[in-house]
Amino acid sequence: MDITQLKYFVTIVESEFNLSAAASKLHISQPALTQSIKKFETEERIELFVRNLGRLCNLTPSGESFYTNAKIVIGHHDRMMKELREHSSNIRGRVRIGIPPLVLTVLFTDVLAKLVIANPDVQFDVFEEGAFKLQRLLKLQEIDFAIILQPTDLNHQHFKEELIYQDELSCFMCIDHPLAKKDYLSWHDLKDRNLAIFTDTFMIHHQLMRKFESLSIVPKVALMSTSWDFLLESTLNSDFITILPSPIRDHFSQNRIKEVKFETPMPWKVVLTYAHKPRYNRIETYVRNSLFHYFSSNKTIIPID
Repeated sequence: MDITQLKYFVTIVESEFNLSAAASKLHISQPALTQSIKKFETEERIELFVRNLGRLCNLTPSGESFYTNAKIVIGHHDRMMKELREHSSNIRGRVRIGIPPLVLTVLFTDVLAKLVIANPDVQFDVFEEGAFKLQRLLKLQEIDFAIILQPTDLNHQHFKEELIYQDELSCFMCIDHPLAKKDYLSWHDLKDRNLAIFTDTFMIHHQLMRKFESLSIVPKVALMSTSWDFLLESTLNSDFITILPSPIRDHFSQNRIKEVKFETPMPWKVVLTYAHKPRYNRIETYVRNSLFHYFSSNKTIIPID
């Protein structure tokens, strides 16, 4: 029995012995499927199926054992062929990357564009979601990588977590704000100030709340939003202060908004997370290495080879 016949056999079992349904899934005729199974049983002098009035209804003990082994062989065959295709000269494939909107805007617009341009035969699917949802998608194996902020809720026994970028949170305010004259701010400077911050769907929100609580500060949250550019706009011609990652300064005009750093800044750590596996395919390894190379060297992307 070759690999095709093994797949015929397994499909019949998984179709609950309905030859018509199995033939439809396999895109062959029912007589051809019946003949293939009968031919194997005759040649090997074994009965794999229990029959009732000529209809398949179950597996014999030999059939049960054969079914278990057939699934193992098919699994090995499919993995072998997948690895063979991955190591061909023309790499094709798909990788699913989850990134929160803010991180995507601040750090990944350029690198993703370079990855796509350098690798036209690789499909890059980007999932733009909040950190909590991305962690759930990663656990469900619906994405291959999640690029999120530390700390995470991931179990380190099952997931890897590697730092790829680090900066800090800063305050942003209108240039006319009284605190805009200061070189640095203490966290207590924000007491009783109108704050515009992210909603609780963002990791930064929870980090800020924990920070204020640790300092016995009750923050005066005047506005919450999921949009970083709206938070910045809200500071114009008002006394609002927003707290965002420092690199956001490169994404708006600084003529009317002032960045003021903290004396004791809160780190903004971006990590690459992915599941522990015995082996990573070539595209997964390439993406991981490319991101580390991009952020640690000269921001270049080398095509997969």
